[in-house]
Amino acid sequence: MIPPTERWWALTWLLAGILLASPAFAVELPDSFVRIDSDGSTPRALQVALVQYVDAYGRRLDLIGAVHVAERGYFATLERRFERYDALLYELVADIGERKPPEKRSASAAMDWVGLIQGGLKNLLGLSFQLEEIDYTAGNFVHADLTPGELEAAMEARGESWLGTWLQLWAAARNSPGAQVPTGGIALVMLLSSDRQGDLRRYMARALVDQLAATNALGGERGSALITERNRKALQVLEQAMEAGADSLGLFYGAAHMHDFHRQLVGRFGFLPVAIEWLDAWDLTAK
Repeated sequence: MIPPTERWWALTWLLAGILLASPAFAVELPDSFVRIDSDGSTPRALQVALVQYVDAYGRRLDLIGAVHVAERGYFATLERRFERYDALLYELVADIGERKPPEKRSASAAMDWVGLIQGGLKNLLGLSFQLEEIDYTAGNFVHADLTPGELEAAMEARGESWLGTWLQLWAAARNSPGAQVPTGGIALVMLLSSDRQGDLRRYMARALVDQLAATNALGGERGSALITERNRKALQVLEQAMEAGADSLGLFYGAAHMHDFHRQLVGRFGFLPVAIEWLDAWDLTAK
């Protein structure tokens, strides 16, 4: 027979789980997991959302949006948080085992052509690169992404190409409300500015927000392999981690993946979002 004290604590935890998993406690998801925070009309920071979820069993899961180039302090903040999780599921298209962290290596050896562009942006914007700042050898890190061969096969099965996907993204971002179209005048202003790097950061931040708003169309079953198939793999790994007994989980993926993750976490896994925190990723203040 269960002692009265233990019955009381069991009942308390059950009631707490019911309350936290109740729709009345759910928060409304933002339109985008990336936003520009401003002081009045002056841009202050590019921010990325961290959304906390719970389910009826008391499991906690954080959706941790990522921008792959950011301030060093942003990555340091994430690393401290990563230590809290039983399992931290991460994205990286690479030929490594699902549960084996990648070896520590230089960014140039680890990146494909997309990564090379990101690495160039870090220098142009005066920021740091994710693969250089995050310790992927941590014991609780779990690979939750496709291999290059798997991604190529998934794109081929859907009749997709890299060029076609990027053109689709470009067209969607260009036609989104408030999208900025580059002009020679903007380039000239940046060239003559005394804060060229800051101006470029602010311009790129607005372009990034526009682009991420456009990527919502790439999720779901009719979406792109870049979002849909990689998310499918990540959620398979999530199921495995929960079956293995992980109660505190983090899902660390590019911000473009997050709305599709949210739909599936709520509809398929029974998670509900209970809190949103915004982390500063880029300093946009004028120098």
